[in-house]
Amino acid sequence: MSLVRKTLISLLLSVWALFRVFLSCADSMAAPLERDPAFRDNFYDVTIRGNLSWIVGYYGTILHSRDRGLTWEMQNSRTQEALFRVVFTDDKRGWITGGYGAMLHTSDGGHNWRTQPVPTQEQLFGLHFVNERWGWAVGSRGTILHTENGGASWADRSVREDVILNDVWFVGQKRGWVVGEFGRIYHARDGGRSWLKLPSPIEVSFTSGESRHLFRLLFPDSKAGWAFGLDGVVLRTRNGEQWVAIHPDGVLPKKENRRHLFSAALFDGKKWAVGERGTVLTSPLGEDRWRSAGLKRPPVSLNGIAFGHDGLGLIVGNRGFILRTQDGGKEWQQVRIVPEAPGKGVSQSP
Repeated sequence: MSLVRKTLISLLLSVWALFRVFLSCADSMAAPLERDPAFRDNFYDVTIRGNLSWIVGYYGTILHSRDRGLTWEMQNSRTQEALFRVVFTDDKRGWITGGYGAMLHTSDGGHNWRTQPVPTQEQLFGLHFVNERWGWAVGSRGTILHTENGGASWADRSVREDVILNDVWFVGQKRGWVVGEFGRIYHARDGGRSWLKLPSPIEVSFTSGESRHLFRLLFPDSKAGWAFGLDGVVLRTRNGEQWVAIHPDGVLPKKENRRHLFSAALFDGKKWAVGERGTVLTSPLGEDRWRSAGLKRPPVSLNGIAFGHDGLGLIVGNRGFILRTQDGGKEWQQVRIVPEAPGKGVSQSP
């Protein structure tokens, strides 16, 4: 990697994907055997399956709740790498991706996490499964990995470009999208065997010196979708082929704009997006109008959001921050967790 590229990445440490690369690298080389309590870790993603939930984060953190996020226990990841994304296809089978090619798999709800061999040591930021067998992972240096056998083996489907890819989403086994650095959008119609770079309304060249990154995708159906990114940008497509910038300069009033959006979710006809400095936004599914959710929260980075089918929702972020709702987002409460005892997991504090 050139000196110019290293300098550019250093300037973007506030961006969630790039921040994790350097944080993982710096601490994994000098990490002590003991670590801070889980509630102080940075959390990067969350997923919900019925009453079950998992959170992943810095330094190999995996937290699991069996009671709708009321109490939590630590699961052993057997890694010190930062963990960026977590996906479960049912109550037992799940996958996690992280730093330096980290790929973990469980078939027993996380009681045992095992390392999955993958043909890369790049950072793996994005992860998506359409069923228990077909999945994709994306990351730095144009990395795209694909499995058709539930993660037993992964094929290299990378784009041969030095670009950081942050998220991937497939609707079915054939049509998918990948977004990332420089505002890039790639589209596949053949299950990811080949990728076409689509025109992006915010794309910039590396030599421009601008930073226009896309971090998260959201597709409610096989055609309509959204992409979220740096400085609060929101892109929309109605057919999966043409993308427009509905909010190129952010979706909030000017005094609150330019706050990066790191994650998004759907529930009950409403879109949600979370990001920098405690940003939580909502929008009706068929509209482009966004508003602040008006939640009381500290100005920490919010990195992940997920909803269950019955209104359970979780938002996670830096410094162990967790918000929980049971009514689809009408009311949120902060979950504060503390260790029960060294090595014996965590639980919600009074």
